[in-house]
Amino acid sequence: MKKVFLLTAALIVVAMSFSTESMAVVSSTKSIESIKATPPAAVMNSFVSIFGNVPVRQWKLRSDGNWRAHFLRNGIAWEATFTAAGVLVKSERDSK
Repeated sequence: MKKVFLLTAALIVVAMSFSTESMAVVSSTKSIESIKATPPAAVMNSFVSIFGNVPVRQWKLRSDGNWRAHFLRNGIAWEATFTAAGVLVKSERDSK
């Protein structure tokens, strides 16, 4: 009976450590590319003035406060990063 109790306790400790590690990975990943949301009007207006009225597949608010757009341009996947004020920081072909 004592062996069963010790084995059960050990399994609980191992399970809790895996749970804590996976939570840390999730929270650190979330800070890299965080919230999917709608950007402010300044960002939207700047995007349209630079790239035209192309549909954006996804907007992401990054942990640094910049907004990233993922979109198709002439059939090629692109991404563009803007400050919250609508200033284009960079644009490049999407590596994904």
